[in-house]
Amino acid sequence: MTIQATNATSTGLKKTIGLYGAVTLALGIVIGAGMLSLPGLVYRETGGWAIWAWLLDGLLVLPLLFVFALLGRRFPSAGGVAGFVGAAFPGLKVGCSYLLVGTFSLGLPAIALTGAGYVASSFGVTEAESGLWPITAIAAAIVVGVLGMAWLGGKFAGTVQNIVVTLLIGCLAFVALSSMPYWETIDYTVGDPTWLTVWSGMGLAFFAYTGWEMLAFTAEEFKNPRRDFPLAVAISFVAVLALYLGAALAVQALVPLDDPRATTAPLLAVIEITIGNGVAAAALAAIVLAIIVTNLNGAAWAASRLIFDIGRSGWAPKKLALHRLDGDAATPRPAILCLGLLLGAALLVFGMGWLDLSDLLRLAGQNFFLLYTLSIVAYLKIESRPMARVFGLVALAVCLVFAGVFGWGLLYALGLFALPYAVRTAAAAKSAVIQRIFTSRTGQSESLYRST
Repeated sequence: MTIQATNATSTGLKKTIGLYGAVTLALGIVIGAGMLSLPGLVYRETGGWAIWAWLLDGLLVLPLLFVFALLGRRFPSAGGVAGFVGAAFPGLKVGCSYLLVGTFSLGLPAIALTGAGYVASSFGVTEAESGLWPITAIAAAIVVGVLGMAWLGGKFAGTVQNIVVTLLIGCLAFVALSSMPYWETIDYTVGDPTWLTVWSGMGLAFFAYTGWEMLAFTAEEFKNPRRDFPLAVAISFVAVLALYLGAALAVQALVPLDDPRATTAPLLAVIEITIGNGVAAAALAAIVLAIIVTNLNGAAWAASRLIFDIGRSGWAPKKLALHRLDGDAATPRPAILCLGLLLGAALLVFGMGWLDLSDLLRLAGQNFFLLYTLSIVAYLKIESRPMARVFGLVALAVCLVFAGVFGWGLLYALGLFALPYAVRTAAAAKSAVIQRIFTSRTGQSESLYRST
């Protein structure tokens, strides 16, 4: 396929990411809306046993990440998880790609809306008094800013990511550690928790453990993917688990279960107590800005590469030119523009009140989980070593058991997966009908000509 680009003449993306950049990119992608809202949302859903939801999800994701790291090392591509599945089952790649696009279209707006909610709360603007549109407008402004950075190219976005993530991890660790004196006061019986509520909380918390699959979409740009991809996954997982557990314990220790901020701005309540009301708003604003910028920056980077790969593989309308690379940085700007339109549509749906933040988070987390499952199936087909296959089977069993928590939302995933095949089948059927009509009319005209 020929790439129509201004200064880029190949289908490959430039290799600009080293190990440190890979780790900061992974941390920036994973630590996002999960850190800002999910400690409170899971606490409200689960009650005093909320910490178990975080711990069990961390254990469940370990075998998935092991499989995922090996696949990323072996198949570095802008197709990411869809590329993993396509390596084992070529016919399923496009379905996975569309499922991922639909997932990004919900997950990224959820991240922006969470940050917007914090910004609004810091200035005393509440959903109850002002409605959804002020928060939606703030989220839209955040999305435009982040896509603007992506528009400037991967090198620029990577530099911003490295600086901001380093500062962010330091701030979040300080907040978690400052709450440690209060952990002794945690009431683990509040809300009458049961293992059923823990199960439900795990469905929400799992979104916080997604993001490594997005790192795979940038693997084509790694300088040394065989070494750096698995290392980046391992290092970032340890850091993420520690930060999430610290944040969850801080919220349980300092935020009452019936406090409205438990679901809207739990970290604000924590900071007000541990640091003080005078600097709480400013400190929170800095943390929120860092989280949202790094999380959306990494996620938009990944999503735009996926859309570029769909265009490159020929499964998108040619007029969109999603495969085009622009400028000296070889940036997929048509793909970035397409992503912006999808995110804008999701924000509009939220502003109209048709889906709330929990719906967006739950559906996105569900879809990411399904993609982990498909990656494991691909791993089992590709991997031939007996012990490695046993490990993969254990990971698959975990996925199948946990899939029951998502319920009817699975229909959304099924529709996204089937969409490209349905469209192509319909187009082929239409073409066949037109061809038959043309052949029939041509045959009649030829018979009439001969008879005269």
